[in-house]
Amino acid sequence: MKTEGLTQEQITKLQKIEKLVMDVVTALDNDKKLNIERYKLFFNNTDPKELVKWAESMGQTEDATIQIFELPFEECKITQIKKAADILNMPLEEYVWYRDKDDQPIRTHYPVPVGYVPIKRLQQMIKKKNHINTDAEKRGLKSGQVTGESKVASIIDSEAYALLAVNADKIMEEFYGPRADGFDKKSDFYNQIAVDGYADLSKLTTDLTKHTALNTLNTYLLASGLRSDLVTKTLKTAYTLKKDLK
Repeated sequence: MKTEGLTQEQITKLQKIEKLVMDVVTALDNDKKLNIERYKLFFNNTDPKELVKWAESMGQTEDATIQIFELPFEECKITQIKKAADILNMPLEEYVWYRDKDDQPIRTHYPVPVGYVPIKRLQQMIKKKNHINTDAEKRGLKSGQVTGESKVASIIDSEAYALLAVNADKIMEEFYGPRADGFDKKSDFYNQIAVDGYADLSKLTTDLTKHTALNTLNTYLLASGLRSDLVTKTLKTAYTLKKDLK
């Protein structure tokens, strides 16, 4: 490594960076040692000032990313990855805490494989590659559930489990509430936004007789001779009960 015109502090830092990079590259490289040679040339032939500039940008720009090139059909073995991770003090397995059905956290019995997602990548996934849609206009007349182009406003089971695991109860309440409960709760939700500029989930209607999906399922169950407590505890539908009261 060239050190002309550098201070002792800069030289020391560069030496530490070079050693760390070369140790990781050596652990991950294949038998042909192409990456090792590539980084040796980089550290030995780069202008000292450019090397300092590159080192100072580490972790701040994509240009400073350490790239490992693989030959076709010669991917790193798990033992190589484990060795490189140990050099970086990065655990590949950890005990993970999660939620099941209540608020009491549960720890996995054994360490499980974990991965770290860079913040920048996570932001990209959320902003540009998230399949969840905010449109909830198109709904089935029978169930009140989002359908057609608006169907992606709902969430799948695995996403629901993920939200449950991180205590995202309010997010789940919105997904399974105004986005999925039918026309009345959706109208109430949009009305709050139009009047106040925001919606308060605690002020949404909780009248089960207005939940289109529950009433549809309850009607089918009653028609099959099955009693349920989804809406009422009687053998009559909510519509019939209201009609009788009149």
